[in-house]
Amino acid sequence: GMHDRAGELYCRMGLVAPAMDAFRKGHAYRQAIELAKQQQPALVVSLEEEWGDWLVSQRQVDAAINHYIEAGASTKAIDAAMSARQWNKAEQLLDQASRGADNTFAL
Repeated sequence: GMHDRAGELYCRMGLVAPAMDAFRKGHAYRQAIELAKQQQPALVVSLEEEWGDWLVSQRQVDAAINHYIEAGASTKAIDAAMSARQWNKAEQLLDQASRGADNTFAL
């Protein structure tokens, strides 16, 4: 779409912040994450979660699960797995979280 193209142009001009804004507005998260990996690695985790949230809003819950995992958002990953009726995945995520793989998760 228009935002991805604008983001690409901003990248080519070396304008990182406007490129990131354009990618996010256009929901071009793959490009946003690639840019973040190169220029702003600290943003990658929040972009993964934002991508997961957007996918959930588009009723693509199963696609959101891995983005939540990448973001370390255990509760959202488990909720998404349950919403997608991926019971084995939800159980696996819950086991990992309860073993302390993610100490931000509490039962």
